[in-house]
Amino acid sequence: MSGYYDVPLLKKPVWTWEVPLYFFVGGTAGAAAMIGVAADLGGAKKALVRDARRIAAGGAVLSTPLLIADLGRPERFLNMLRVFKPRSPMSVGAWTLAVFGGASTVAVTGPVKRLASVVSAATGLVMATYTGVLLGATAIPVWKKHVSVLPVHFGASALASAASLLELLGHDEKALSELAGAAAAIETGIGLRIEARGGTDVTTRIGGMFSGPLPLILRLVGTRNARQAAAASALLGSIITRVAWIEAGKKSADRSRP
Repeated sequence: MSGYYDVPLLKKPVWTWEVPLYFFVGGTAGAAAMIGVAADLGGAKKALVRDARRIAAGGAVLSTPLLIADLGRPERFLNMLRVFKPRSPMSVGAWTLAVFGGASTVAVTGPVKRLASVVSAATGLVMATYTGVLLGATAIPVWKKHVSVLPVHFGASALASAASLLELLGHDEKALSELAGAAAAIETGIGLRIEARGGTDVTTRIGGMFSGPLPLILRLVGTRNARQAAAASALLGSIITRVAWIEAGKKSADRSRP
């Protein structure tokens, strides 16, 4: 695994705390945009639609400096917008964030809120899943090993986070709980598949427990307190999961060196 002059062929990821936080914030915002459109079209309470749109817009505002902080300089982010490269997850992500941020902001404050919210939801779907694609597109062994499940894994986690955050803000709609419950069930299944294939560590398992089995069991209990606890568990699990996958990638690269 080494090239000329003992330089490793496989470069260890150098991402710091900004990246998993960006994954979490951007994914939650994207899923919130989708929930907002569904709630609007389904005739849900205006307060739920409003708060979902606000979470999407707020997440977009926070995501931009987090991504820029990782890139090092603002001009690097702007340079990524000069050319759209559909085969590059980073290029797709930068363009998606730019469009998502504009649409989500207009959905909250602009004159064409409904149209903007549809654009926000469409790009929000990418925001919620493309980070899983980004990891799988690398040569890092553990990420490559789970390339088929990472986009769904991150998408389900983002959906659970958005629904849970809305619940913790006081929304107790049955549909929100059902969405979060379905996401927890998917996370439980994905966790079992990941465990069967191996390559992860105890932190990944902890994140999986808080994202999948624990909130799923709590939601089956059915009380309001149990749902609130499930929501808090899902948010915690979502954050831990993203940190865990970044750290797993670093360890995987280290193990691949001679």
